Amino acid sequence: MDWIWSNYHGDLQDYINSCRKMKLELEAVNIKIEAELLSFSILGKLVRDPKLQHYVEVLTLNDNLIEKPDLILTKLQDFVNNLCIQPEKIDTPSSALTTTAHPYKITHYCANGKHNPNCTSHSKEQCFAKNPNLRPARRNNWRRFPSNIPPSAHISSAQASALITGSPDLLSSVKLIIDCGATHHMFNSKSLFSTLNKIPPLKISTGDSSSSLVAEGMGTVNLTCEEATLSLKNCLYVLKLNCNLVSLLELFQEKIIITRKDNSFSLDSSNIPLLKGKILNNLLIVDYSNPKSLLTTMGGSLWHNCLGHPGDGPLKSMGLPANCSTCQICLTNKAHKPPFNDQFDPVHHPLDCVHIDPVGPISPMSVSGFRYFLTMVDQATSFKMVKFLKNKSDTFEKFLISKLAMENLNDQKLKKLVSDRGGKFLNQHFIKLSEVEGFTHVLSPAETPQHNGFSERSN
Repeated sequence: MDWIWSNYHGDLQDYINSCRKMKLELEAVNIKIEAELLSFSILGKLVRDPKLQHYVEVLTLNDNLIEKPDLILTKLQDFVNNLCIQPEKIDTPSSALTTTAHPYKITHYCANGKHNPNCTSHSKEQCFAKNPNLRPARRNNWRRFPSNIPPSAHISSAQASALITGSPDLLSSVKLIIDCGATHHMFNSKSLFSTLNKIPPLKISTGDSSSSLVAEGMGTVNLTCEEATLSLKNCLYVLKLNCNLVSLLELFQEKIIITRKDNSFSLDSSNIPLLKGKILNNLLIVDYSNPKSLLTTMGGSLWHNCLGHPGDGPLKSMGLPANCSTCQICLTNKAHKPPFNDQFDPVHHPLDCVHIDPVGPISPMSVSGFRYFLTMVDQATSFKMVKFLKNKSDTFEKFLISKLAMENLNDQKLKKLVSDRGGKFLNQHFIKLSEVEGFTHVLSPAETPQHNGFSERSN
C-alpha cells in the first residue's frame, strides 16, 4: 500500500531512496510485480515536473531500461548527481578552462601593519601583519616555483583540461576528445569543416596565464559515427590546438544521455546514437570519421562513358582528357563469335544419317488438337517427313512409325540418328532402341543448334 500512495514531492533524491526501500519490502514479502509495470509506476509520478519531463520521456522510450527497474533508479540517481547540478548558462567570453559565469571568491588580506577584521583565517593576536615577529623565518634555498619544471608542463588549455594524465605519445595519436572544460567545440584542421567563416582573432584563455590560444574561424563540422552523422555548429578553428575538442556543455543543449559500458561509452539522443568511443586514462576518446568531399575533376574514363564510348581521337579534339585505361564495355562490344565452319560427314545412301527435331508448342493448336510436330530429314536425299504430336511424350511412338516407313520405302536400315539433348530423346526408350536396332544415336551439345542444322533449317 505504501507504493500506491507514495508520491513525488520535488525532492528527487528522497523519492529515489523511497522507491528503493519499497522495492526491497516487496521482494521481502515475495510480492511479484511485472518489471515494466514497476518501471512505468516509478516514472509516471515524475512526469508532472517540467524539469524532469524530457528526461523521463527519454527513459520511457528505452526498452532495455524499462525491463529493469533498478536501471531506471540508477539513471535517476545519475541525473541527481550530474545533470541537476549544472549552473544556468550565462554569456561569457570563450575559454577552454576558465569562465566568468560565477564570481570569484573574495579573499581578505591583512597589510600595512593592521589586522583586517574581515579576515577569518586567523585572529588578531596571530596576525603576521600586526605582529611581524611571529612570522617564521624564510629558508635561503626556498623558491616560490621549482626550477625543474619541464617545458611541457605549460600546456595549452585543451590539454590541461582533458589530457592532464595523458602522455605525449597518447596526445599525438588521439584525434578527438570530449572535454567538460571547453566552452566551444574546437578543431585544428580546416579539412574537418564543411563550412568555415573567417572571424576576428578570438583569444581563448588557457590554464597557463602566460599563454593563450587564438581562434581564426568559425564554422560547422560533420562527424560520422557508424550510421549516424552529428553536425556541430559554431565550431572554432584553432590552428595551434594539439587535439580536437568537443565541448560536453555544448552537447548538453541537445539533451543527450551518456552511457558507459566497461571501457567504452556512447552518447545518445532520443535513442539515436550520436558518438561512440573508448575511455583511456580517464579521457573520453571519440571514434569518428570525417565525410570526404567529392572530387571536382573528372578523368578521361568518365567523359568516355558519358559521351558514348568514343575513341581517344574525338576526346582529344574536344580538349578533353583521353581514356588511358582499358574499357571493358568497348572490349565486349568489339568481340565477335567466330562462325561455325564445321560440316557433317558426307553420306551417299539414304538412311545413312537422319536428323530429327520437334517443334512447338504451337498456339493456337490445330483443329485436331495437335500442338507439336516432329521433323525428320534424311541427310543424303534431303527427304523430309513430318509427324504431328498432341504431346511431347508421343515423340518416340511417332518416330518408330516414321522409321519403319522410311526403311520399307528405301529397303535400307537406319545407321545414324542425330538429335538434341532434350528429354524426349535422352531417355530409356531411345537408348534401348539404338542397342536393339544397332544404329548410332548422336546427341548434339547443349545450346548449339548448328550441330543439328539439317532439321533446324527445315523447321
